[in-house]
Amino acid sequence: MATRQELLKAREELHVAIHAAEEWQESYKASPSTFRRLLELEAALETATGEYLHELSTRAIKYVDWSRLPTQVKADAGPVLNNDDPVWAYEETLLTAAVIELITELIATGAIAGEYLYGIPMGFNTLDEAIMQAARLHTAEFVKGVTETTRKLIRESVAKSIALGENAHEATIRLMDVIDNPIRAELISQTEPVNAYQTGLKHFAKETGAKQKTWDGLKGACQLCSPLIGKTIDIDESFVLATGREIDRPAAHPRCRCSLIYIY
Repeated sequence: MATRQELLKAREELHVAIHAAEEWQESYKASPSTFRRLLELEAALETATGEYLHELSTRAIKYVDWSRLPTQVKADAGPVLNNDDPVWAYEETLLTAAVIELITELIATGAIAGEYLYGIPMGFNTLDEAIMQAARLHTAEFVKGVTETTRKLIRESVAKSIALGENAHEATIRLMDVIDNPIRAELISQTEPVNAYQTGLKHFAKETGAKQKTWDGLKGACQLCSPLIGKTIDIDESFVLATGREIDRPAAHPRCRCSLIYIY
């Protein structure tokens, strides 16, 4: 019988094969080697995130005071441990350890792709100090977002259990299922790699003197991205989505496959 690690590795290989056939903005595929590496890192990030959430599901049940289950739960109160409880700093440390190397390599891959796209060799790699600094900042933002969502999901799960009149055992099962969610890991892994890759591509562009950037998307882009296609702004300006949210670069939404063209 195959081990869990062997099954996870097989799933990663399948992930690469499936998503390589998807429609991406063409610059991602311009360099077969960096595109292949992007997909491999995307698959690895899904595994790392999924395994973290799987293990978190058993820890999360300890972050609820089940003796208070019959009480009403407000958004910032109730049986769930407060945001400033040390357990959340511990969770952030665990998640950081699980993903920082992958995010560092994703950022480096974006910078290396820039070398190929624009024909300017810079010798970027994961040991470049600027790449490592960008990865630390990027990872911190990513981890904070995931942890905040986790706390929200725990509160919502407990609130639903109270509304349904579930006992502690039933509520515990519900909570574990909510946290150990492969769909969430998949969504994260198909969004965050583009964020990190584009961070690396922008680092390359700035280091090589680019002055502007143009949004480049697919012909069948979504309603959020299609208004941005062809829009050119200064390299440090932000694109404004139809929702009013400002972003520096793709991804504009989960599973976004848009990219940027840098102008010198």
